[in-house]
Amino acid sequence: LHASPDGGATFPTPDGGWVYVSNSEVNTEEGGGGVGAVRFSANGEIQDAYAILTGTNNNCAGGQTPWQTWLSCEEVDRGLVWECDPFGVKPGEARPALGLFKHEAVAVDPVHGHLYLTEDEPDGCLYRFVPANALPDLSAGTLQIAEVVATEGTRQVVWHDVPDPAATTEPTREQVDQASTFSGGEGIAFADGLIYFTT
Repeated sequence: LHASPDGGATFPTPDGGWVYVSNSEVNTEEGGGGVGAVRFSANGEIQDAYAILTGTNNNCAGGQTPWQTWLSCEEVDRGLVWECDPFGVKPGEARPALGLFKHEAVAVDPVHGHLYLTEDEPDGCLYRFVPANALPDLSAGTLQIAEVVATEGTRQVVWHDVPDPAATTEPTREQVDQASTFSGGEGIAFADGLIYFTT
């Protein structure tokens, strides 16, 4: 298996086995990066091992999608999210519409059709991606950044569009003055209608 395994997930196979995918949190220049996969039979024996993404940097966490792909996050400045086929049939595909920043993890909200993303920076932000088309199409959409607003003893989240998701002008986290910051955004998950994330 590759060096420095990080975020991972398992995917069922038709024969009752599963495929385990794992990111490699190593820089490409150091001979790492990308995503590897190990295929197991129904009784747990290893049947195959292969790469499903190569040539990327510091693939940290990510997230599993309900349509059975793996979203791998590059934890580098202007890093991308890559959508990967755990079975190795289709090559990994960059999803620049999800923004270029130091990505940590992604969670899919299948109820509203949104994706939520964390940013591993001391002043990182929480993002929401609203696809232009129905899921699973991640080719286009609107990247938004969260502002937590306190009103009358409660808190609510207000979403602001990120003007330049490709970060050609300035980092995404610095483009909206109202954005709330979170120190070192890490894992994120959707459960029972709520998004949970750690810092």
